Amino acid sequence: MNDLKISLTKEPLKKPDFINKPLPFGLYHTDHMLEIDFSIQDGWKNPEILKFHNFSINPFNSSLHYAIQLFEGLKAYRNEDHKIILFRPEMNMIRMKNSAKRISLPVI
Repeated sequence: MNDLKISLTKEPLKKPDFINKPLPFGLYHTDHMLEIDFSIQDGWKNPEILKFHNFSINPFNSSLHYAIQLFEGLKAYRNEDHKIILFRPEMNMIRMKNSAKRISLPVI
């Protein structure tokens, strides 16, 4: 993780009241996103956590033509002390790697 670059947003979103009300699915998003580029010549690049933003996709991207894509959502919860805890992130990465192998995405 020493290669992880983090660029935090200067305009964080207003956080919803998730302690007193349930959060509806798909209504809120995080302030940040993880990006890791890949090339055949160089393999995986260093990971970056960046502020939430739109990104461009090359029109030749196979997911636009053949729906070869993968999404794995990591879950986080607040405990009794209101600290954020991740729910089994190691299992999340194992599932993502297995899914990537099945659909022939690059896996190292």
